[in-house]
Amino acid sequence: QIVKLDYSNIYMMGDLNGIVDGKLDYKTQTTTKRIRKTLPKSFFRMIEELNLKDIWRERNINEKHYTFYSNRHASWSRIDMVWMSADLLCTIQDIEIGTSIWADHNPITV
Repeated sequence: QIVKLDYSNIYMMGDLNGIVDGKLDYKTQTTTKRIRKTLPKSFFRMIEELNLKDIWRERNINEKHYTFYSNRHASWSRIDMVWMSADLLCTIQDIEIGTSIWADHNPITV
């Protein structure tokens, strides 16, 4: 639906309930090494078509930092993300994944 709107610049953020890269965006302490669900192919087609970039990953290419902890699976994952049009990347001064004491998700500050 976003593609049909024909916006020149897009800023999208939230809990996407999936990861982009299993090696960088997921960590577990269990021996079974259950892999977290990656985002659907339709999402990857959309970001390619709209030329969207994962701001945090663009600034932290090989960094492993997570936004969600699952008690049930004893795992950490980066499922909360901020995506935006590549043309807007230069307007972002900083992006950080913070620490949460009360919630199961960490905040992202842009």
